[in-house]
Amino acid sequence: MFNSSIPRAFFIFICLCLATINVTADNFVAWDKPDDNWLQQHSEHFSVFYLQRHQSTAKQVLQTAEQVHQQLQPFFNVVPDERTKIILLDDRDPLRITESTLEYGEIRLVMSPATNNNLIETEDNWIHLYLSHQYSYLLQMQLAQNTWRGFFISAEFTPSLLLEGVAIYLEKYNQQLTPRLSSPSLTMQMRMEVLNHQLKDLQKVIIKNREWPLTSTSVYGAYFIDYLVKTYGEQKLLDFLNAYSQHLTSYIFLNWQMSKVYGKDFLAIWQDFRDDLQTKFSAQISILEAQQVSGESLFESPFLQAISSNKKGLLINKVSGEDRHRIDQYKKGSWHKISSTEQLFDMDSHAEGGIVASRTLRYVDGYRYNDIFIYKSSKWLRITEQGRFQYIRFMPNGKQLLATRIIAGKSQLWLLNIDQPALKEMLWQGESHTVLGEFDVDPTGRFIVASIKHPLQQWKLSKFDLKTQHWSLITTRNGHENSPEFLSNGTLIYSANYNGASNIYHLDLTKQYIQQWTQVIGGAFQPVWQDDLGLVFQSYGNKSYSVSHILSPQTISVFPRNELASTGRETADNRDAYKNFEASIPTAYSTWDTLQPHSWLPVVYVDEARSLLGVNTYGGDALGRHNYEVYALWDTRNALASYAVEYRYDNRWSASYFRDYKFKNTSLLASLPEYQITTNQTYTLQRKHLLSAWEDKLNLHAGISLSISSLYSQPDKIAQRFTIPEQAKEITTGLAMTFDNQQYYLNVPAVGWGHYFDLTFEENILSSDFSGQKYQTQWRGTWDLPGRITLLTRLAAGYSSDDAKRYTLGGNDLKNEMSLFDRNSQAIRGYNDIALAGHHYATQRLELNSWLGRFERNWQVLPIGMGDIAGTIFADSGSAWDSGRHFKQITGVGAQLNIEFKLGYNYSLPINIGYAYGTDESLGKDYLYLNFGSTY
Repeated sequence: MFNSSIPRAFFIFICLCLATINVTADNFVAWDKPDDNWLQQHSEHFSVFYLQRHQSTAKQVLQTAEQVHQQLQPFFNVVPDERTKIILLDDRDPLRITESTLEYGEIRLVMSPATNNNLIETEDNWIHLYLSHQYSYLLQMQLAQNTWRGFFISAEFTPSLLLEGVAIYLEKYNQQLTPRLSSPSLTMQMRMEVLNHQLKDLQKVIIKNREWPLTSTSVYGAYFIDYLVKTYGEQKLLDFLNAYSQHLTSYIFLNWQMSKVYGKDFLAIWQDFRDDLQTKFSAQISILEAQQVSGESLFESPFLQAISSNKKGLLINKVSGEDRHRIDQYKKGSWHKISSTEQLFDMDSHAEGGIVASRTLRYVDGYRYNDIFIYKSSKWLRITEQGRFQYIRFMPNGKQLLATRIIAGKSQLWLLNIDQPALKEMLWQGESHTVLGEFDVDPTGRFIVASIKHPLQQWKLSKFDLKTQHWSLITTRNGHENSPEFLSNGTLIYSANYNGASNIYHLDLTKQYIQQWTQVIGGAFQPVWQDDLGLVFQSYGNKSYSVSHILSPQTISVFPRNELASTGRETADNRDAYKNFEASIPTAYSTWDTLQPHSWLPVVYVDEARSLLGVNTYGGDALGRHNYEVYALWDTRNALASYAVEYRYDNRWSASYFRDYKFKNTSLLASLPEYQITTNQTYTLQRKHLLSAWEDKLNLHAGISLSISSLYSQPDKIAQRFTIPEQAKEITTGLAMTFDNQQYYLNVPAVGWGHYFDLTFEENILSSDFSGQKYQTQWRGTWDLPGRITLLTRLAAGYSSDDAKRYTLGGNDLKNEMSLFDRNSQAIRGYNDIALAGHHYATQRLELNSWLGRFERNWQVLPIGMGDIAGTIFADSGSAWDSGRHFKQITGVGAQLNIEFKLGYNYSLPINIGYAYGTDESLGKDYLYLNFGSTY
């Protein structure tokens, strides 16, 4: 008999609340180290929170923030109701500023400038750049203040296309004479979009997507806002932003407001914009195509690769977005695997020294630091502990390393001994606004050449003498010079943008001219030399990055290396502006000053048995350490109240209370359902990460749980196969050990590769209706198959004393299997929730998961769209039994379609539609099911 468990109606997220649930769960500031002391200081419009040792930087940040406010406020003509919170951090490498919780007025500023020249190529004061960009977001959202829209957080659902575009447009107030739209990076990306008439539809770029280029939202947004202003004027843009922001559900009226202000709908204006881009870039593309010298492709990926070369062959750390990361060696026309890798940042190789790599490690305490590893004799050896080193190079002797790092915003250069890494020496430390990028060591080991950015200058190649520790410029040309690499003869190859596109250049330091070796349409970066392949470099194409090579590069053009006088940066030095701003006296950080609700969200849920209406709120303090979430729901059909309250202290402590009801149809007539209702209450207290080891992948946790279930009501008559549940109380305390090295890839649904293992012990040590011990374990292995396919295998088992609470098998609730404590059920799809019960269980699962397609498209300009589609074929099997009782194995098979539903332009809601068939004749059934969220 075919049944359906798909409810007649499902979750309706009026304000897309699913996208915001647990937003603060992993957004905490790293745990305090000894002597860490958090302070706070205020200016008129900002509050900054910082560690005491960063006092001078905090004052500079407040000063810069007030300057940003003075520049941007006249454009938006709004002032936030409360001070904007800036959290000053130095707990991660490299720079990440995307974690700001902008919907409730916080900016998280990491004290590390980007060392990639493409990211700060048009700005000298990187703090000013990042603050102005983020504050522009906030002011756009503040356009909804004093409206119903401002009460909720639907302002967060403004398309990133508009947020990014306006933010980049307003960088004109940074007093730059070289706007970002004229920067090599944005110009390159848009030029390659125009190439071959591949400009994207509005429906593609109005949502966050994973298509090339990965920065398409920013690139298209910047050029689109620029087009609107140049074509219709700045006042029209302001009229549109204000009108759009006044509606409670403004995203529904986006197209209507565009038509009202501009006289054309969004799609029509977008087509005009694309036509304008074709006209703007076509002449430049024609010239570059006629002169193109781009080489032969070896490997393509949406990411830049860490790359190195030695006598044995070319080495690439392949990051494809769909397979496990690995270092491969290219030799004599074929690839050979060297080693799997994880989060590798940079690498170098040496004939005797082996391979050295810097990796980004994520610690459970919230720190994300780079460390150095040596690969030799088929083994990786870690030689630093939270050293924070980024770019690394062997010295010619193979026994020493040079490495760069950034501490509290200041670049450093270090010398390390591989055999005795504790004996390290800092050779140089820069001042604020001096950024050290990529470098290489000359074959004699006497000096290095590095890409360095001094205040009021572009990125330039400079020579650093390791003996005198003195810097000197190599060229005086402006061209964002980067990625220097020495050849064995002491000459230099590097990437620069001297003529509108980044290309590879060759320089003999004893001569006064530069030779151009490539002429690409996009950009050429990261050059190395490999004897069998010649010049190897990475080029930006119209579909991906490509590792390419030219066996015998020819000189395309020659020009003097010092032809132009050093003109410095074309920007005003305004870092000393607003010196006289008023700031409060620093005081100790107060949790209560910032502990507030961040949103109020209505929630609706309807199924065959219930009709729930309610509200959700969550909040936390500025450091993200104290977080709470509350649900209050009223069942209008059954006059029942459900609650959920959870408090978290960063990722260590959590306390929760849940009260809900379970409904079981016990009617004698299938056509007239009548429900047995049971009340379920659960109290939990957990302390995670008591101990951590093995790069913090192995952890020990503790918890206590109290669960109470009782009969609330039932029909006067029920079918004989149903029992009347008795009130039961279980109190358990336990320990759990977990190991997790799972990895996630851009183009692979769910886990891409890795293993998860846990072992839990719980005991009823307090007064309850149960007694004895409970032991459980599970292992999940995900295997990376070719392409975007994975194979999941899972084994789980449980044992409990005869007087302990029984385990149950059945149903399709996979998420409960991942609970550390109070894990009393295991899913076997194709069966009822309690198909089997017993004090012992063993289960097995096999899943084949495959990416099926990428839609990545919005429905017109409404806040609804679709992303990736994936499929799963599964087989579940298991048994639950009591000691001395019959062992009965049940099996369920089926398939599931996973559809990524796009909501509010910026968020994804996975929807899973599946079919399960239970093979057991008496217990099994076949049914369709629908659920929301990721499977695990």
